[in-house]
Amino acid sequence: MRTYRGFEFKRAVTLAIHKICADIGRNPVHIEWGNIDTACINNTGRLMLSNVRDDATLTKGDLMRYVGFGVHELLHWTYTDFDAVSSGYDHSQYLAQLHNALEDAWIEHKAIKASLTGNVEELLSALVNGIVAESLTQVGDWANPAQYPFVLAVYARKHAKIKVPLAQGLEPIFTEAAVRLNTCNDSHQTLGVAVWVYSQLIKLDEPKPKEEPKTEPIGEPRDGDQDGDEDGSGSPSDDPTTGDQEGGAPTPPKDPARSPEKDGKPVEAKPVEPRVDAPEGTGQGGTFSTGEIKPKHFHVRNDAQRIFPINF
Repeated sequence: MRTYRGFEFKRAVTLAIHKICADIGRNPVHIEWGNIDTACINNTGRLMLSNVRDDATLTKGDLMRYVGFGVHELLHWTYTDFDAVSSGYDHSQYLAQLHNALEDAWIEHKAIKASLTGNVEELLSALVNGIVAESLTQVGDWANPAQYPFVLAVYARKHAKIKVPLAQGLEPIFTEAAVRLNTCNDSHQTLGVAVWVYSQLIKLDEPKPKEEPKTEPIGEPRDGDQDGDEDGSGSPSDDPTTGDQEGGAPTPPKDPARSPEKDGKPVEAKPVEPRVDAPEGTGQGGTFSTGEIKPKHFHVRNDAQRIFPINF
């Protein structure tokens, strides 16, 4: 198997990412190697990756992983509207992670459909499949709602060949979310789908009322049937994303601070994006100042002096 010394590895990663920039019609990004455990990019094209020692030994698999992360960040730079991303965080941490999950799948689908660069599907598939394989050995409770955004991030990717377990009640929600995602044209619409998923997950937590048996006079219409509604509801859809496909802003949750619960307590969503920290024993701290890292809400921001990571 081909191996690389650390200094060769960084040069190979840089050359590969610059070639991909040329393939997609973007100027070469400036790559920095820092003391971080993820990948990030800003609006001027400063891409930061987790540093490796110059004398470390790394593999082709490590190279594919790093280049895959670089491609993923380039796709955010190309497709994501970060105003929509930040508005998700304005609602709640949990909703923001649901949006991140759907946005990640959406940008990767766009890149694969457009054949943005020759081996983009191979790179992105290898990235997500490697992360899923790791998660299957590390996650003990897939029914914990804290894991749902990560599960959605995997489930929504058509190119993820390895799947994770789905807790009871999630399959119809996530299947519908994937269908809606296919109709999205921008990040505000992917946020609309995230709002819908959020509302459905909250409903899963709500106690089911006991139904009292009802008796109705024979031959008399039920309430709501006068308008000819097949379901007898007589009311418009409560879908919170209704109208979003026309470009309007999605309706925020009624209780934006709320998140799904476990054992009666709200949970905080686990990050949906895999870590890109250097393989064990190969990394070293760089000169990057962690004081420059702002809250993990953004991949980029309109401040050329700052870089904002997010846990992909």
